Amino acid sequence: MRHRSFLFTPATRLDRLDKARKSGADWVVVDLEDGVGPREKSQARGAVQNLLHDVADGETRALALRLNSLATIDGIRDVNALLECRRWPGMLVLPKVESRKEISQIRSVANELGQSPAIMVVLETAIGVDQATSILRGCGPDIVVGYGSADHTAETGGTMSAAGLAWARGCIVNACAVAGLPAVDGVFLDYKDTDGLKEEARLVKDLGFSGKIAIHPDQIAAINAAFTPSQKDAELARAMIEAAHGTSSGAFSFNGKMVDAPVLAQARRTIQAYQEDI
Repeated sequence: MRHRSFLFTPATRLDRLDKARKSGADWVVVDLEDGVGPREKSQARGAVQNLLHDVADGETRALALRLNSLATIDGIRDVNALLECRRWPGMLVLPKVESRKEISQIRSVANELGQSPAIMVVLETAIGVDQATSILRGCGPDIVVGYGSADHTAETGGTMSAAGLAWARGCIVNACAVAGLPAVDGVFLDYKDTDGLKEEARLVKDLGFSGKIAIHPDQIAAINAAFTPSQKDAELARAMIEAAHGTSSGAFSFNGKMVDAPVLAQARRTIQAYQEDI
């Protein structure tokens, strides 16, 4: 599965699910956490149970579920609700992760029940961002890492400007590189500002993120486009790699630019990402 775009919809508004699925998002995330008020949590869990009971097995593949933090009573109740479900979503989203134990706990429960969902680990607290490398290193396969920028800046007192998020974004991308995991950037709140979204998506792609979280279906096309190499990009990358085969030196000139091993590694990533999209 690709990890370019994640579109959240509250578990109390599953009437929006069809529209979310038609948006083109790689993952549609049913939300039991921030999108659901405290008095609606129980109702939301029941709606999720009904959804997982009714959907066909294949339909859960691109469906994710955001639980409440496993350090809270609501998070424990969310897991208890899942215990009664024969089908689980293709991914579980764990918010406010501050310890690798949270990942191993939910994975142990899933394995005991014969379930194997991917897991999105969301780092969005000061502790979570500070401990990113220790949390992610060796945490196992099928892990995607999300940056919860809104919650993080609410705690630090910073802003969601490019400057305000630069340090944390860098920490998360670097920790993901150490662990060999994809990093997904947080939300762009002004869903009517398509130009602003495109600019921010380009920025975080340049930093090393592989995708972005969305809050509205209208954001998906711009996000997918930003994180999908064009045919021209792929052809240029292939030509560069072919040129490398014809030289015996460690570095060579291609289209007026110096190419060496790190540049070729980036070219291979471009080709892989393009092939995943076709």
